[in-house]
Amino acid sequence: MSSMTETATTTIKGKTIPVSTFDTISLAQLESGEPSAVKRLLAAAVSPGWFYLDLRNSSAGKTVLPNLPRIYQISDEYFMQPKESKERDVRKDQQPSQDRGYKTSACDETFEMARDEMVSGTIKWPGAMQNLGDILKRFSGGCHEACQTIIARLSDALQLEQKQRFEQHHRDSQPSDSGLKLIYEPSLAKLSDVGDNLHTDSGTLTLLFYDKWGLSAYAPSQGFAFPAPLEDGCALINIGDSLQRLSENKLLSPKHRVSQPVEGAEKRYYLSYFLRPEHATKEAWSQA
Repeated sequence: MSSMTETATTTIKGKTIPVSTFDTISLAQLESGEPSAVKRLLAAAVSPGWFYLDLRNSSAGKTVLPNLPRIYQISDEYFMQPKESKERDVRKDQQPSQDRGYKTSACDETFEMARDEMVSGTIKWPGAMQNLGDILKRFSGGCHEACQTIIARLSDALQLEQKQRFEQHHRDSQPSDSGLKLIYEPSLAKLSDVGDNLHTDSGTLTLLFYDKWGLSAYAPSQGFAFPAPLEDGCALINIGDSLQRLSENKLLSPKHRVSQPVEGAEKRYYLSYFLRPEHATKEAWSQA
């Protein structure tokens, strides 16, 4: 499949929907440094800034994929709790830019687990997640490993010198805001009630799992379209603002929104891993 997006459509409830067609890249081939996979990765990261990541047969996939159904189940169990139970998980000890713990807005509810706190053992698990820390840490760790492989191969593809490589801003030994976020954002009965939340992601990479229609993604060659629910074994990746900046705008952080193609209220979950730069990099940017 080409890394260039193409025009495609499908029909849902009698309505014709534009469908995104992004390249699918094997993580196993990226792990081994297979040249053609690295070349396609760079092409996708330059434009449209999106690609599907096939985790099957990869080192990270062996940790992530077997646990994926249980993570969806954990999300459902958590967000279906009474409101007062979730509100006890609001974090009051974080910076305004951080999303740790439970948050709610007009359109969604989220619970984010910081990688630093999971690795150090300082994370405070909610009551609904007691005894689930090991599976959440394994899943988060596999997502992190996949993202680290991607930025290493992008460094290779851009032939960056050691001091310029993207990994130098994402060292595992240094604190960052990287983390796993569970998101509950149900579709609505009426399309007219869906708000506009157009944005780009501020971090480095977003690794996303979803099993229902809902993401509206922009690509320069086709405008806005909906990436279809994922094939088994795959995740959707997009470049974030931080990686666009680190690449001196060679790589594209694409616009997108959570929306829905047709009317109809339904539960809908997203499982996101956000790779973000270490704090030292963000501090240097703030002082530049």
